[in-house]
Amino acid sequence: MRFTARSGRLTLTLRLCRMGRDWQAVLTGGDAHLGGTALAVPEAAPAGPAGAAGVTVRVLSRDTRHKDHELAAFLARALAAQLACAVCVSAGVHYDRISKEEIREARLLTERLAGRCLAALARAGRT
Repeated sequence: MRFTARSGRLTLTLRLCRMGRDWQAVLTGGDAHLGGTALAVPEAAPAGPAGAAGVTVRVLSRDTRHKDHELAAFLARALAAQLACAVCVSAGVHYDRISKEEIREARLLTERLAGRCLAALARAGRT
């Protein structure tokens, strides 16, 4: 599965690959590279009617001054929570002289991609 979102000069692409019951995702934009990876795993729901399952996320970043790992962590958590399976996201987004506003926009594009991905999986009966 492949999804693309654009805003101004930014274009982000999300690709998904099924791995058994889990998912591997790759988020790229601009000068694609491997900047950060996040693995999200749903936790077992606590006993009792009020219990709700959470998601544990582990992050590996190539360079913490960059935000790739933050996009990967957000996306992995969002998908794992809704799909109730492990999700690994590798992200690499690079635009020369990116502004703070464009960084915020990249986060919004990532959120949009997560929503579109989840909607497509729901339509396909994979959630």
